[in-house]
Amino acid sequence: MALPPGQDVQAMFVVALIYGLYLSTLFHCLRWLIFTDEGWKARSRISWTLVTITIAIWVLSTISKVLQLIGAVHVADHASKPSTTTSQEYTGSTALPWMSVAICTDSNLTTLLADSVLIYRCWIVYNNSKRVITFPVFLWVGGLMLTGLQAYWQIVQSASIAGTWQPVNMQVGPGTILTPFWASTILLNSYATIMIVRKISSVSKKSEAGGTSVSALRFTMRVLVESGALYLTTAIAHFVVWWTPNAFAISIISDMNLGVTGIAFNLILIRVAQRRVDEEKSSDFHGRIGAISSIRFNQSIGESKEIDTVERTPTIDIEAGTSHEINQCVETV
Repeated sequence: MALPPGQDVQAMFVVALIYGLYLSTLFHCLRWLIFTDEGWKARSRISWTLVTITIAIWVLSTISKVLQLIGAVHVADHASKPSTTTSQEYTGSTALPWMSVAICTDSNLTTLLADSVLIYRCWIVYNNSKRVITFPVFLWVGGLMLTGLQAYWQIVQSASIAGTWQPVNMQVGPGTILTPFWASTILLNSYATIMIVRKISSVSKKSEAGGTSVSALRFTMRVLVESGALYLTTAIAHFVVWWTPNAFAISIISDMNLGVTGIAFNLILIRVAQRRVDEEKSSDFHGRIGAISSIRFNQSIGESKEIDTVERTPTIDIEAGTSHEINQCVETV
C-alpha cells in the first residue's frame, strides 16, 4: 500500500539524510581501500573483494533510493490531479507493485552482502574452521531463500490472490517473510560478532601473559562491538516494527536500516585503516628519534662512552603462534 503524499515526503527526507551520511563514509572508505596512506597513488595490493562488495552495496543502495524517489514523485503527481476515482482505485493505481518487489529485494541483498563479509572474518579469525561458521552460513542461506520467497509473495499479493493469514503488518512488503529474515540476520550478526570478539579476547590474554602490547587487539575489538551495536540497534527496531500496525513507521525504519547497514560496514574499514596509519607514523617517529639518540662523548681518559639520551622501548619476544594470531585478528577486520 502506498503511503499518503505527506508521509511519503517525510519518508524521503529521512532517506536523503541517511543516504547523505552513508555517502560520506563511502568516499572515505574507498580512499583507504584503493589509495596509499600518503597521497593519491593507487596501492600495489588492493583487496578487490572488499572494494567490489563496498561498491556493490553502494549500487544496491542507490538503486533503492532512486526507485523510492520515483514512487514518491508518482504518488505526488497523482495526488495533484483532480480526484475522479475512489480511494480504493487510487491506492491500486499508485502502488507500483514491481517497485516494492525491487526495493525489498534490494534491501535484503545489501544485508546479505554485509553478512557474508562478517562470516568471512569469523572464518579467517578461527583459522578456516568450518565448524565455527556452520550456524551463520545456515542462517545466511536461509536468508537468501527467504529473499526469493519474499519476491514471489509480493508478486502474489499484487495480483490479489494472497491468503488471509497475515499475523504481522503486511502494508509494506510481505511482513510474514521479512520478519523471519530480519530475525535471522540479527542472530547471524550477534553470533559472528560474539565469536570474533571472543577469539580476539583470547589472543589478547595470551599476549598480556607474554608481556606484549595488546592495544591493537583491544581497538579492533572495540570497533567490531561499536559497529555491530550500531547495526543491531536498527535491525532489531526493524524486526520489532513489523509487529505494529503503522505502515509509516515500517517505511521509516526500513529506510534507516538500509543506510545504517552500509555505514556500519564502512566504519569498520575506515577506523581500522586510520589506526594502522597512526601506528605506522608513531613507529616511524620513534624510529627516527632512536636513530639519532645515540651520542658519543669523549671521556677524560680518552675512552668513549655511548649514552642513550632517549629511553628506548624494550624489545619483546613474542611466541610465533601468538604473533600470528595477533596479525590475523587485526588484518582480517
